[in-house]
Amino acid sequence: MYKYTNENAARHIIGNRTLRIGRPTEMNDPFDGYIDDLFDVELKDRYNVAVVTLVDMLSRNPGEFAKRIGVPLEEAIATSATMNAGTVAQRDQMLAFLTSSMIDDFYPELKAELEALETQKAAVVAQVRNSGIFCATRNNNNLLMWSHYADEHRGVVFGFRPDAARDSFLCLLEPVTYSDVRPSFYKPCDLLAGNMPAPTPEAMRAFSRSLTAVKSTQWAYEEELRVVIPSYVPKGQSAVFMPYHATELAELYLGHRVARCVRDELVTAARALNKDVAIFQARIASGTYALTFEPIT
Repeated sequence: MYKYTNENAARHIIGNRTLRIGRPTEMNDPFDGYIDDLFDVELKDRYNVAVVTLVDMLSRNPGEFAKRIGVPLEEAIATSATMNAGTVAQRDQMLAFLTSSMIDDFYPELKAELEALETQKAAVVAQVRNSGIFCATRNNNNLLMWSHYADEHRGVVFGFRPDAARDSFLCLLEPVTYSDVRPSFYKPCDLLAGNMPAPTPEAMRAFSRSLTAVKSTQWAYEEELRVVIPSYVPKGQSAVFMPYHATELAELYLGHRVARCVRDELVTAARALNKDVAIFQARIASGTYALTFEPIT
């Protein structure tokens, strides 16, 4: 896996033998870990919207209503007929009742569900906002990333080979999922609509990960890999630094605009850290929009 970075960060990575684990809010994509608007609709408001939808379904399609809610078809058809025989005022009165606080008295399980979802929501928010994220990629030869993350080709790309035998945290890297649809907190649950997972610790961790490991398809060219560690960065800090094993630094690629003095400095430091590191100098390819890499011996 590869890590693009600038000259100063490269010195830190080699000199301190650590990698930066940052908060989601430190990422360059503002949608990374942005969860505030996922919870901007109160649960009871969403319930009220669902009630209107289901009442309309009962009126127009009692068969679908029966299948969706799990009531006998005959009962749904009879209720639909009674409702449709009433006046508009009677229908509005029924909707007002179903969306009032009185409904909690008739359906205590709904009130318990709402309270459980609020608790789970608070746990997800805390986990995501304090998560630690390390980002890498499968690609060491992407012109856009050389420009964006390696200081316009003045920086470097590190090639790390995760050491599973020594339980390296780099072995936890997983590919980012790219989607045009953002994750949602809510799930279908009687009158609640959405995609919230079952309330188990494993499901909540998986959902928390989806908030930090799903990005827009417009970022797919990055072929990103990530480690996401829930509740990892202490309050008041923007990042922590995790050590890696010296032998995991397998390759170093120097940007084609790197100054000669900087190149010599980084080459010396990298070989002092791992004498077997393979080092390459990037060059502009002839006749094509690409880079070539010449070994530095």
